[in-house]
Amino acid sequence: MTKEQLEFLNIMTELRKLNISSMLPEITMGEFDVLKRIEDVKGEDGRARISCVVRSMCMPPPAISRAMGILETKGYIRRDVDRRDRRNTLVEITASGEALIKEVDAIMEEFADAVFGNMGEDIMQKLNAYLRQFAETSKAEVAKRKYKGNR
Repeated sequence: MTKEQLEFLNIMTELRKLNISSMLPEITMGEFDVLKRIEDVKGEDGRARISCVVRSMCMPPPAISRAMGILETKGYIRRDVDRRDRRNTLVEITASGEALIKEVDAIMEEFADAVFGNMGEDIMQKLNAYLRQFAETSKAEVAKRKYKGNR
């Protein structure tokens, strides 16, 4: 591995180790991601099918279920069986969950503004373009090298 490749991997590890959850009140970033996804996929009645939430996330279903259990225990969501189709479970965000979303969104916006402000707009635009190119190149290379065996 070259020096640049190793440095890149070390930087990515440092970013992954950032404890963003330490800035949040009473919730982890993973739990907040689930809460936000419920908000994103909810219907006009304010409820979302749990199966839709799971399909729309890049998290293992057991992790989503565990996060929903914690969110429910904390009073941020409410789960109920769909009366029209008992095979489906619906989830809705409570008033305290809505308040938490607003609070965390404000915290994250302030954090992002500070980081991006310290870096400068020009650097951030270039960084985003480079990272987008890196992601697209990586995705293409993974597709070329995908294991063809029986796994």
